[in-house]
This record gives sequence, C-alpha cells and structure tokens, in this order.
Amino acid sequence: MIALLCALSLVVLTQAPVVSVSFDLRALPEQDYRRWDGVELERKVALRLIQEGFAVVSPQSPAQLRLRASRTPEGLWLEAAGPRQRVEQGVRVGRGSIAELHLEVAQKLSEMTRAVQPEPEPPLPESVLQPPVELAAAPGRPELDLSLGLGTLWHRPGVEPHLLLSVRRGLGAFGLEAEAGLGVSREAALTVFEAQGGAFFSYRLSVAERLQLEPGAGAGLVLHTFRFEDAWVSGQTGTQVSPAGWARMKLRWRFTERFAAELRVALGLLRPVTHVSEGETLWSRGGARLETGAQLSWGQ
Repeated sequence: MIALLCALSLVVLTQAPVVSVSFDLRALPEQDYRRWDGVELERKVALRLIQEGFAVVSPQSPAQLRLRASRTPEGLWLEAAGPRQRVEQGVRVGRGSIAELHLEVAQKLSEMTRAVQPEPEPPLPESVLQPPVELAAAPGRPELDLSLGLGTLWHRPGVEPHLLLSVRRGLGAFGLEAEAGLGVSREAALTVFEAQGGAFFSYRLSVAERLQLEPGAGAGLVLHTFRFEDAWVSGQTGTQVSPAGWARMKLRWRFTERFAAELRVALGLLRPVTHVSEGETLWSRGGARLETGAQLSWGQ
C-alpha cells in the first residue's frame, strides 16, 4: 500500500511542480515500530501528505523535504527539514489508542511540512509576495512534578517514620529536584526530630511503556533536634546541623499521563550522632543512613 501511494504521488510529481516529501521511521527500535504499528502509521502519513498536495517518495529517494520520527523517553520526536528551515516537536505516547496516536502524528507532520516547504516563486514581477510563514519554536516543554510520600529511616538499632516532599523540574529525561523530609523518633527518655533538605540531579530512563528508573545524586543539610524527657538532665534540648549527601534510586510506575507511584531508596552520608545518659546509649546514628519509602507523584 505504501509503494502504491508513493507511485501515485510520483505520477502527480511528473505532471505538476509540487514539493517532494519523504517520511523515515528507520530510527525507531523494532519493538516500538511493531507496537505502534509503523506500517499503518506510514500509510496514514503518506495519505495525509498527498491530500495536502505533496509528492511522497521513499526515504531512500531524493526529496525536497524530509520527515523523520525517533524515540524519546516520553514518546516520539518528530523532525521536519527543508532547504532553509527545520522544526521539531514531541508527541507523548500512552494517552490514547494507536489510532489516536496515528492521527496526532499525521496532523503534526502535515503542519510541520507546510511550515518548512520552500516558498513558491512569484509568477510575475508585479505579483504581491506572500508573507513568510511564522515558525513556532518547538523545544521540549519543561515539566513540573510534585511528590509526597511516607517511608522509614533505618539506623542502628531502630527505624523511624519518614515524611518526604519533593518538587522536580525536568526538561526531557534530565531534571533538578528539591527535597524536604522529616523523621521522628520518640523514646521514653528522648525525642528526636531530623529535618532534611537537599537539591538533586536526576535522570529518567524508560524501561517499559509505563515503567521508569530514576537514578539521582544530591547534597544538602540535616537538622537534628533532640529533647530529653527528664527535666534534671543537663542540656535538656539541643540542635545540630550537618552537611549531607545522598545517592538515590526511584522506580516509577505511571498510572496516567500525570499521576505516578514511586518507590524510593536512598543512602545518606552525614555526621554521626549519639545521645548518652548515665552511661546508657539512648539513641545513636552512624555516618550512613538508609532511607526507603513510597510516594505519589503528580506532574504537568
């Protein structure tokens, strides 16, 4: 069917001075090509371009305009290159059916092709020149994710509940993130609060259509506050501030385009703390702290 459309288009090309266009899907991995029905996508794009008055040729043939689709962590990246101009645009995958994806790709490629096609020469010197086509820049749109979760802080000899809030601003697969957390330990003789704040650099790697891995590293501060319950203890309350660094890994599962569930594991390195009363260790944490938890994420 694709060959027939190309042949019909070439017949038109020999009869009228129309613009030739090629559409190339060879950059897609074979698994994605089959999953998104690349043959049907090529047919619909070719039919749409022929209806718009372009002559569609195969990717191996010379063409005035070249269209190309490649894979990104979020879906498809579309490119249209002409003699003087080039535009790019992303398409998110997973929001609807394959038919809706094909329709969206064909529509966007049609618009991009019209944007990069060469301007026709005026037939007469007196003819009025058409205004140049304005091209809207199509860079990747920055994304903002807000996550809230609950987990545990592991230290010898016990564990503590851990509340965590994070905001991530990403462009493509990379992102900068701000994290704030609070851990609480209540014992009969001592209450400890540990508040943390840090900045992270992370990278999202798609391992399946909805599954992502997100390694990251960050640095910040941990505020350690304690209070002895016995009033006769000297230095009943106190606060310590320690610089900290984290190595972190997240496993994300996207339920929808905006909502996701995350599993978080992080190893923090910071200044060790020990509280002792009458020779008895009431609370202790070494220079390494393991953090685990689960979060819900909302993005836009």
